[in-house]
Amino acid sequence: MLNWLNVSMTRKVSSLSFILLSFLFVVILYSAYQTQKIYTEMHEVAEIDVPLSELIADIEMLQLKQHILVETIRQQGQAFFDNESLRTKSVEGFNNFSQELAVGLDKAISILHNGMQYGSVRIKQSDHQSLIQKVNTLHSHRLSFEKLFSHLIKQGRESFQSNWGALEKQDILLDTQTDHFLADIDQLTQQVAATVEKQERNFMIINALLGVSAFAIGGYLTLYTILTFRRKVGSLRGQIETLHRSISLDGGKVTTRHRGLDELDELEKDLKLLMGRFSMERENRDEVETQLIELATRDKLTGAYNRHKWDEQIKDELALAKRGHHFSLILLDVDHFKKINDSYGHDIGDNVLKLLVKILRQRLRETDVLFRIGGEEFAVLLRNTHLADATVLAEELRAKIDSFYKDNVPHFTISLGVTEYRDADDQKLIVKRADVLLYKAKGTGRNTVVSG
Repeated sequence: MLNWLNVSMTRKVSSLSFILLSFLFVVILYSAYQTQKIYTEMHEVAEIDVPLSELIADIEMLQLKQHILVETIRQQGQAFFDNESLRTKSVEGFNNFSQELAVGLDKAISILHNGMQYGSVRIKQSDHQSLIQKVNTLHSHRLSFEKLFSHLIKQGRESFQSNWGALEKQDILLDTQTDHFLADIDQLTQQVAATVEKQERNFMIINALLGVSAFAIGGYLTLYTILTFRRKVGSLRGQIETLHRSISLDGGKVTTRHRGLDELDELEKDLKLLMGRFSMERENRDEVETQLIELATRDKLTGAYNRHKWDEQIKDELALAKRGHHFSLILLDVDHFKKINDSYGHDIGDNVLKLLVKILRQRLRETDVLFRIGGEEFAVLLRNTHLADATVLAEELRAKIDSFYKDNVPHFTISLGVTEYRDADDQKLIVKRADVLLYKAKGTGRNTVVSG
């Protein structure tokens, strides 16, 4: 039980739903079974009890007619034989009584045999045998009564006194046996009715109990699902509100409760708002990261890439070159930069460096990368560029700087060393080679380009 309480909500709801459906299935099966049973019993009533009840009424009517005939003869006495019409009518009445009683008794036997086809719930074997025996006894008394009546008619007036007593006695015996038979049939039909009523009552009680149980389980399942659902949704919305506060800039209270069609609709709106804020915070973070990367890789004074970016980029270019790409490298610095600082001040010197970077960028391609790797020393990576083209570009840069004039900025020149990637080059070798070429340019009088 404790393990079940710790399982997921889905398994709990599934288990309770299975129990509920099982109860409903049992209710349906039991209802179908009892309905079929009651239908069978009602069919038995239609096939047995109703015909037996009708048979009781018919035999009782025959008894009444027989009593009238017997009483009429008794009152007439010997005069009965003098009235030809009465005698004929009485003989005809007695014959009809005997035939109709015989038919009724045969019908009773047929009905009782049909009843045995429906099982022993309604008519037990002992009851069946007893009723069949009584029917046979009634047949015997009927035949005896018929025989005595025929003998009375044949003997005529002379034997009336001697034969009437035996006939009346046989009539009473037949009537008594018929009453007993009818009483037994009536008792049987009452037992059957009581059995059917009991079955219907039990069906209603058990069906009601199963229905109440199913209703209780269904109600508990519904209540459990609603309470658990609301608790989980409430917990999620509380966590969402906590996240809103955690990402809020001022740390103050943030209203996240939104009206909706239902709890899921409100939760959906809260989640959309949260995702919107997360997206905005992520964009802000990416922007800040970009700015930090710029600050970390850019020279603060000139805006060119710094030495840290240079070390990273030259390694990448060398790795690409080993896989078939090609690049060239220009190292340059400002001629007599210390003299400019000493003569005009460091502010003017800074302006010279910023102006230098601006002029260089105007001529360089988008794929070329400019770095400040020292005080007045710069490097240019020329991707997919061979030495000849790099030398031409370096000369253009030198000439552009040499021909540039601006008020409040002293005239300055640059010296450049140009080289290209060679097999087996690493960072130290290629930079060393470009640096040597730069010093050669300075040694030849500055404001010149040396490549190699």
